[in-house]
Amino acid sequence: MTKRFFVLFFLSVISAAGLGAQNLTVREIMAEPSIAGMRVEGEKLSPDGSKAIYLWNAEGKIPRDLYLVSTSGGTPQKILSISDLPVPSRTPEKENKLDYGLDLRDQFVKDRENQLGNFEWSPDSKRLVFSYGGDLYVYTLGAGKPMRLTQTQAAEIGLRFLDNDRILYSQNGNLFVWNLTNNLITQISKEADPQKFISVTNATPNKSGSLVAYVVSDNSKQRALVVPNYLDEFVQASNVRRGWSDQKVLVTVADGSRDTPFEVKLPKPEGVSNIRSLAWTAGGRSLVIDRVDKDTKRRQLFYIRNVGAKDEQLILVTEETDDKWQAPLSAIVEPNPKDDSELFFASERDGYNHLYLAKLEAGTRAVASVPAGGEQVATSSNPTYLTGKVNITQLTKGNWQVEWAKWLPDTDLIVYCSTEKSPSGRTFRGVSTTGHLADFGSIWSLRWPVAAPMIENPQLSMGIDSKIPVLVYSASRWNQPSDLYSFPLCVGCAETEPRTPTQLTHTATANISRRWTAEPKFINIRSSDGKQIKSKIYLPTGFDKSKRYPMVVFVHGAGYLQNTINGWNNYYREFMFNELLTQKGYVVLDIDYRGSSGYGREWRTDVYDFLGGKDYDDELDALDFMIKNYAVDAKRVGVYGGSYGGFMAEMLAFRAPEKIAAAAALRPVADWKNYYASSPAYTAQRLGFPDKNPDAYKRSSPITYADGLKTHLLILHGMSDTNVHVQDSVQLVEKLIRLGKTQYFETMFYPSENHGFERPESWTDEYERILAFFEKNLKN
Repeated sequence: MTKRFFVLFFLSVISAAGLGAQNLTVREIMAEPSIAGMRVEGEKLSPDGSKAIYLWNAEGKIPRDLYLVSTSGGTPQKILSISDLPVPSRTPEKENKLDYGLDLRDQFVKDRENQLGNFEWSPDSKRLVFSYGGDLYVYTLGAGKPMRLTQTQAAEIGLRFLDNDRILYSQNGNLFVWNLTNNLITQISKEADPQKFISVTNATPNKSGSLVAYVVSDNSKQRALVVPNYLDEFVQASNVRRGWSDQKVLVTVADGSRDTPFEVKLPKPEGVSNIRSLAWTAGGRSLVIDRVDKDTKRRQLFYIRNVGAKDEQLILVTEETDDKWQAPLSAIVEPNPKDDSELFFASERDGYNHLYLAKLEAGTRAVASVPAGGEQVATSSNPTYLTGKVNITQLTKGNWQVEWAKWLPDTDLIVYCSTEKSPSGRTFRGVSTTGHLADFGSIWSLRWPVAAPMIENPQLSMGIDSKIPVLVYSASRWNQPSDLYSFPLCVGCAETEPRTPTQLTHTATANISRRWTAEPKFINIRSSDGKQIKSKIYLPTGFDKSKRYPMVVFVHGAGYLQNTINGWNNYYREFMFNELLTQKGYVVLDIDYRGSSGYGREWRTDVYDFLGGKDYDDELDALDFMIKNYAVDAKRVGVYGGSYGGFMAEMLAFRAPEKIAAAAALRPVADWKNYYASSPAYTAQRLGFPDKNPDAYKRSSPITYADGLKTHLLILHGMSDTNVHVQDSVQLVEKLIRLGKTQYFETMFYPSENHGFERPESWTDEYERILAFFEKNLKN
């Protein structure tokens, strides 16, 4: 019988049309609670697919409560709040009679201390384990209050069930197993040593919970990144260590019966390397290890059959080298849950991230005897061995990329989420191990939305106890904040009636879409080297091409991020600010410049060796296009952005002052050698190493071009930034002072803020300054 796989997506959207739109203010945009409502966080689908949990607050305030919802729909129920738990102990604060100054622990700080988190389901979907206030709790659904297991305030992390009665967790760096039936605690790793900067991470148990693989990292070569805190009576400094590590993979038994773990003997890496993932095969005896080395350029996928046994085999499944750097999305790897000799992985080897099936060839031979007292972790009773030959088949293909994939239980299908329909949205589809796409026939083609929404954080249940696997995901559109949806993935079900996803949460505030009057227009802009720049523009109400308008260009951060999407993303504040700008008569431009995600390898790696090269050219090409086609006044163009966007704002201000009248740079990278110290992997991927490629660092750093500043520049930076350290802006300010550029720049520093601001007062101050800056320099 022919199997059919149905995935159908339909997202109802509140219409953006209609009367009643109101002008926004910065304070309204940045307020807490948000005018758009609070989004859910930490969503977890139960293994049986019947229910999901998430963190949310009905009043839109921190701290969040825990909610439970059936994946078949219905009203979500609040099942846990911090008021249900013991108050975490704190060191008593000394009385301060000089309390007229700054309140370090105001209500904002208190609300964010000791939040619920790290929830994980038990395999039978009846229990939850989580952490709160540094302690470990177990919550049995429908059984009253949670049970507190520890009282150490030692920040238990990495929680997960090994089975329904055993919990794996990390405390003080090492791994422990808590047996709920007898309250016995067993330490299973001993390698972690904070004094020597040795850490244990990536704890990965097999399905039965009998073996645990983990990564031991020697971080002693890392350097301390000192981040001063100026808010207390005396200046304090936290040391955040950053840099490269030497890593190895160890495997041990979860019952603690083995004194020393077994080390997986991988080939020695070349250059800097890191273990990206560990995954056990279906039988729970073989391990798949994904490693990147050769200074981020080579990816090797290893299969270790029968880890720790006398007949252990190490097989190289695939190896590929990218002369730029390995694609982040290629980290998608999953063994077949039914077949030990099969797995899929992702690769950009044909230019786009696609799925590949690896089939390991099997043979037979006699089983070697295992002597008593042998050093193996486990013994093998399976006469099958692997010849070392691997057959690889490409499963998906096209000028689009796969961004998530999972095996569909009890089938030969892989369900994946991709940009196949449009890079501005995401859709689900399926492919069989034979390479046959689960196209879903006429139902799929007819009911696939014309404008696909943005889909994020997909999760797929295991389909246990003969239940149909369930897909849960977050979906949104440009004017509609994200909510949770579910959809049963039924193979072979009848096509008698249409099926649509079930909306599980309704978190957007009433009539929120009516606040947006400027629907973004999605366009392609041709670059000077002949490529298409995916862009969106916002036009003022009553836009008239016979007039001339000021324009603001928003530059998204991260470099490798996508913002030209039909969705609600992390830049929702900037989206609302862009709406505010259009209400004040500005045209707004937002592009996915070179290096952005969502468009394949060539677009991703075109920034290699020169940040501020082709991505900078894309900004100028888009700017010229807007001047020519959308009535933009060439003398009244502004730009703003944070992080990488702040870096680009400075590059434009320094290198193209004749085109930019005002640039606001938020938490900007001014010198890439500083960012190498903070985030060496990100920087080395794009620019190599400072000592080996100094010219790339020099031409890519805005501080190199500081003497070119002849326009208005506003620099804003959090002083507690552990990502782009405030030293970047401090050093740039000092250079601008020495260059006599005082008339051109102004600064604002935020003492309590890290890279991502948290306080609504800080957000408000920052964007009111930016708005006033644009109004002063682009309106006159």
